[in-house]
Amino acid sequence: MTFLPKLAGQIISAKKTATIRDVSDSHFFAGQVVDARVHGTEQYICQIEIIDIKPIQYHELNRSHAKAENLPFVFILKWLIRRIYPGEQQLFYIQFKVHGDSPY
Repeated sequence: MTFLPKLAGQIISAKKTATIRDVSDSHFFAGQVVDARVHGTEQYICQIEIIDIKPIQYHELNRSHAKAENLPFVFILKWLIRRIYPGEQQLFYIQFKVHGDSPY
């Protein structure tokens, strides 16, 4: 699973504990351990364990989702989601935790 470079530190420090993705990342499942990598370079960040994955509609996004994404307000989360997934209504809320040590 890839993340923007600026999110690596947030993931490792457990400030970011979830991500919201479109259907292309809906194949993950609870208990799965995957490599977190930097989008574009594929640089290894750490391993993350998927805690849960749930379908969610764009209009259902709320403060708890923003907090898990380490964002202060839900309107910022919704703005970012619209920039990444314009027009998508069906999304997937993926909760995770760092699994093991990170050399990042």
